[in-house]
Amino acid sequence: MDQSFQSLTYRLAINSDYESISQLVNEAYRGESSRQGWTNEDEFFEGQRINPDILAQMMATDGSVVLIFFEQDSKILIGCVSLQDFTIAENIRIGCCIPLQHDNKVKSAYLAMLTVRPDLQRRGYGKFIISVAEKFVRQQWNIQLIELSVLSKRQELIAYYIRRGYTDTGRRQQFSSHDNRFGIPKTDCLEYCILTKFI
Repeated sequence: MDQSFQSLTYRLAINSDYESISQLVNEAYRGESSRQGWTNEDEFFEGQRINPDILAQMMATDGSVVLIFFEQDSKILIGCVSLQDFTIAENIRIGCCIPLQHDNKVKSAYLAMLTVRPDLQRRGYGKFIISVAEKFVRQQWNIQLIELSVLSKRQELIAYYIRRGYTDTGRRQQFSSHDNRFGIPKTDCLEYCILTKFI
């Protein structure tokens, strides 16, 4: 483990974590607090990104987990990431994205909801969480390929994942404007860029 992150630990999220996870994700992506970091989506959405009920529904799907990361001593929540095993979870749909299409010939997983507390962004925590997530799905699920989706307008975020070894597949997934549980779009024609990485 990198020396900078030796004080971090992680575990699988449980039901009692859903409230704090939802608060963390919403603070990182929406509203005033998200402007401390660089992941905010205020330009594109208003309203919540997730809530405990939506999170519970997601986690009730077989092959779905959320890893939460926190300071070992203080137990302060630092970040999280959700993972879904494509070989188990059918009709995967994260947030506003329509169900993803994937190649059943390759054992793949979907990475989503990568979150770092806004005031701690740009310090390498996201990179660390991604590396842990990749190791988890490889060791626990024998996964060969990770897929993720990013708003195509978020070029800086796409570039971030490319630096982490992900490739823009050229595939685009339409934003589902019929479900406002994940936020109300401020602009039309939103779509997601699909990126992948063999691990």
